Amino acid sequence: MDLVATSSLKNDVDILTKLDENVVAEFAKTSLDILRKGTQNIKGFAKAAKKLGVTTEDIHKMCTALCHIMLEAARSEPSEAALGEYLHDLGFRDSARQVLIQFCTENFTEIRELGVKPSLWYPQYKQLEWRLDVQVASRSMRHEAIPSYLLSLATATPDGQQEVQVMQADYTSMLQWSGQVEAALAESTAVSTRRLMHHVHGTQ
Repeated sequence: MDLVATSSLKNDVDILTKLDENVVAEFAKTSLDILRKGTQNIKGFAKAAKKLGVTTEDIHKMCTALCHIMLEAARSEPSEAALGEYLHDLGFRDSARQVLIQFCTENFTEIRELGVKPSLWYPQYKQLEWRLDVQVASRSMRHEAIPSYLLSLATATPDGQQEVQVMQADYTSMLQWSGQVEAALAESTAVSTRRLMHHVHGTQ
């Protein structure tokens, strides 16, 4: 299978391609650690973002993109030249390319084994509690009810640690989330998805 440098992947690694190869090496180590543990170090992301002058979301995208690059390289087993060309197409400079090629080569077996594990770094759903609050009157709006949802989402990491996220959303946001969940559920039962999952499980 050929490695394809998609535009979305290029966007995700854009900042990373401009960094020193030593920094790229640290990001590679962090990304491999994410694959190992199945969790992301949010505090570490915030610290790295502050140091580099970027957002936490930028750090998240870079690490996720590197995880993708490593997994694809392990699955495709490209030659060093092919992997180097792939990284070149993504925008990495020669020194950073050499660092990543060496890293992927040295950790090939482990990355390949991690690649067949289900639900890599996705948390497992445990419980969802919600409450509806309605503001029924105020000095400025006496006749309009304003609904607000408070949600508490409990998830568990692969090592058993439970995390709770508290979110607040208005009615419009809840409708959008509901639509996205329904679309995802519908997609999960599609014929193409079932075929893909059958192929994935067949290669494990």
